[in-house]
Amino acid sequence: MNDAPEGRLAKSVRWQTINVGFQVLFQLAFIKALSIFLTEAEWGIIGIALGIIGIIEIFAQLGVGPSLIQRKALTEEQISAAFWVSLLLGVLFGLTTFFTAPLIAQFYHRADLIPLLRFIAMSFPLAGLALVPRAILIRKMDFRSLFWSSLIAMPIGNGLIGILAAYNGWGVYAYAGALLAQNALLGLNYWVRAGVRIHKPALTPAQPLFKYGASSTVFNFLNYAASRLDVLVLGRFLPESRNADQGIYDRSNYMMTLPITLLGKLSDSVLFSSMSEVQENRERLKGIFLGGLYFTACLVFPGVVLLELYTEEFVLALLDEKLLPTVPIIRILYAAVLLRSWIKVCDATVRATDIIGPASIVKALFCAGLAYSAYLGYKHGFETLAWGVVVSTLFQAIAMLALTTRKLKLRWGAVLSTAGPGLVLGLVTLCAAGPATFLHDIHWLARLGLGLLTALVGVMMWAWMFPRSLQHGANNILAQIAVRIPVAALKQRWIPEDDVPR
Repeated sequence: MNDAPEGRLAKSVRWQTINVGFQVLFQLAFIKALSIFLTEAEWGIIGIALGIIGIIEIFAQLGVGPSLIQRKALTEEQISAAFWVSLLLGVLFGLTTFFTAPLIAQFYHRADLIPLLRFIAMSFPLAGLALVPRAILIRKMDFRSLFWSSLIAMPIGNGLIGILAAYNGWGVYAYAGALLAQNALLGLNYWVRAGVRIHKPALTPAQPLFKYGASSTVFNFLNYAASRLDVLVLGRFLPESRNADQGIYDRSNYMMTLPITLLGKLSDSVLFSSMSEVQENRERLKGIFLGGLYFTACLVFPGVVLLELYTEEFVLALLDEKLLPTVPIIRILYAAVLLRSWIKVCDATVRATDIIGPASIVKALFCAGLAYSAYLGYKHGFETLAWGVVVSTLFQAIAMLALTTRKLKLRWGAVLSTAGPGLVLGLVTLCAAGPATFLHDIHWLARLGLGLLTALVGVMMWAWMFPRSLQHGANNILAQIAVRIPVAALKQRWIPEDDVPR
């Protein structure tokens, strides 16, 4: 077993990639199944409720989880105290949400939010119970245990309970019930696998965690608001008669954030924990940061090209025909995907090196731009809102890159050049997959399949003929692939003699 930091990082990336990939694929299947039973209006009310709960949950955790991961030295007493703090906060915020649900519903002019918010409020105590063992697993970079926990919890929570509830007419409560069941099962699995010992209630040992936790809470709140504020502001202005319109934009936002969720779960766990481990070693931090930008660009550039080319087909595959009006909105929002993926890498760096204060100012300015964009969208249409999101994201990306490059003492040229191989892959994908979009006489599923196949063939041919074009310094995505595929020709072609993949 390789216990070197590089070996642990590579192993962690593999297991968390498997874990996140499984979660996203299963969630896609779950959403697709629920789309059969839920209306656009029901998706709209779910989007508002989950946005509100997500914001409250950040304060309910008070940054305890990130503090446990980021702190260099951690005692058993601090872990135990952190558990009692998180459980107490979970109960308090659950009760607060239950009793303030009528006020929140009144703000949105939607009485049907009251029972839904009260039902989902039970997630706060569940989250409080699961927070500490999950943080410890991430701190240990034990992403294998996280994967097995997801593999058990999601099929039962979403696949069994959620779909059966939707089939039996539970409506929005099918989604909410599946969420609660999944969280309960995840928490149980975390406790079994983390090996955490809890002592009698004591809060004092947790005090050293609060300083970082408080600033982390503000940062996480702004970060979450940056992903949901447009939906929440829109929900405030749109009348109840336009619930279907709210659902259309919520699903558009969902399609845009889907790839970001995938990359975000990797950066928020693997990059954050690995950077926290070497937070005082600037050269190691530079390597991890540039590697994150490089691999993100290699994955996102070709992915965005495919999403732009086949937006309609992806909507039909992942959502439903009744949500085709989302297509023009989604096409605009996809322009922000690469920017948001790089922001995620910057976020991990900011949290690991504790420069949260300046980053929070950047996030606050972005949220202001997002709120104004949502207001413009209410006045002038969702496409105006989508362009506002893209422009605001561009300014946020520039500011976050400037902040992190200054902290790590990196030149902009070194940062921007990491996108080169990804740009090459994006252009190859465009040339390979573009022609299939003109085949309007065949079924959309066949057209999508053909586009994905030609993209794969085109990328593989380019990688075989011009492998050096996809390498950037010590980072080589082809070498990472070759060492995991038992084909001698690939190893000989893609792994330079002087290159040892990290």
